[in-house]
Amino acid sequence: MASFSNDTKTEICNAVKSPEDRRAFLTGVLMAVRRFSSAELAMQTECEAFAVLFPKLLKAAGLPPNVLDTEYRQRTGKLPLWCYTLEGKQEIAVLCETLQVSPQRRAETLRRALSPREQMLLSAGVFVMCGSITDPEREYHMELALPDAVFGVALQEMLAALETPIPFKTTVRKNELLLYLKQNEQICDALVYFGAQNAAIEMINVQVKKDIRSQTNRRMNCDLANIDKAVAAGAQQVAEIEHIAATVGLESLPEPLRQIAYARLEEPEASLRELGAMLNPPISRSGVHHRLQKISEIAAKIP
Repeated sequence: MASFSNDTKTEICNAVKSPEDRRAFLTGVLMAVRRFSSAELAMQTECEAFAVLFPKLLKAAGLPPNVLDTEYRQRTGKLPLWCYTLEGKQEIAVLCETLQVSPQRRAETLRRALSPREQMLLSAGVFVMCGSITDPEREYHMELALPDAVFGVALQEMLAALETPIPFKTTVRKNELLLYLKQNEQICDALVYFGAQNAAIEMINVQVKKDIRSQTNRRMNCDLANIDKAVAAGAQQVAEIEHIAATVGLESLPEPLRQIAYARLEEPEASLRELGAMLNPPISRSGVHHRLQKISEIAAKIP
């Protein structure tokens, strides 16, 4: 059961190719892992593309894939889950030394002299590990749930300082710092930055479709409102003409008013323009309106 969030992460993972990119990406992944210490690394993912990529990330960091304890869980009605555990101080030390990271001082990772590409890949790794994005057909919402608040604030500041700023807002949920976006354009900027251009294009297409549907609905509502007004006005005019007919008679009306009165009785729901076209000779919409207004004034004076 695929999801927009999972498809987005798949697109990001499939673009991480070179050893240098993989090390920067893995750095971001580790910064977002909840169980990461000098003795243990434990993580899980629903993204199959990441599950395929993860052993390659470790290899790029100098660790053989066989150091991982891997568990695959099938779940009814949900995406399957890949669970990874890496135990052993020596293995963790190699990982931290290669990537120049510390489980206890994650924010320091962002204070190093990172290249723009390293910053981008690190951010993408964070998103793949702890981020999610709602299907844009439902709503616009992206979030990163970070277990290390100090690192989360540092990441927020880094993303806000980009050439195209990504202004994540913050809140706290279940003792975790949450970075989130709710505006379509900002989420698209984040997707492009993380390397998910196709997902950004899909979001834009959804927005265009929503705008078209909204405009169509507004026009339909406006047209229906105008029709309702025309029908109500027509009914009022028929009532006034019938009142005149029942009291002083339509023959008492001047010929121009008598013509439009008979036309309205014949076509109660016709528009003013349609009524004008029925007369001989035809008259304009404003002419019809003027004559009906005169009939209304006459009807109002009759007890």
